[in-house]
Amino acid sequence: MLQRDYFLRIIQEFMAALAKFLEKKEAEEQRDDDLRELYRQYVGTYDLRNLSLDELLDYARNEWDDDERMQRLEMVAELLYAEGSYKQAPLRQMLLEKAYQVFDYVDANGNLFSIGRRQKMTAIRQQLRD
Repeated sequence: MLQRDYFLRIIQEFMAALAKFLEKKEAEEQRDDDLRELYRQYVGTYDLRNLSLDELLDYARNEWDDDERMQRLEMVAELLYAEGSYKQAPLRQMLLEKAYQVFDYVDANGNLFSIGRRQKMTAIRQQLRD
């Protein structure tokens, strides 16, 4: 029970840190450094953004406990989505496509329904069409 409460606090802390990151108007280089730090603090390494979906799922199975896996995957999707929001094409498209894939995986395989996740998936589809 304590471990679950601790992880819920981590998720809340992550969402607050991500919101703060998205509000900042900094140079892209500083944003990249801040994003690397968010990856390090909450999901492991910045290199996760370079993995394919299958590689990311393998990493998740090996590194994260079963009861945390879906939430951590959703954190990765949020980070990919955040980075995709300020990068330029073609990196932007790659990051948004990967974020969508991870959100879609969590949506299909997780046990929590999220309107916010669905809204982000719709927004990503729209951005990829434009």
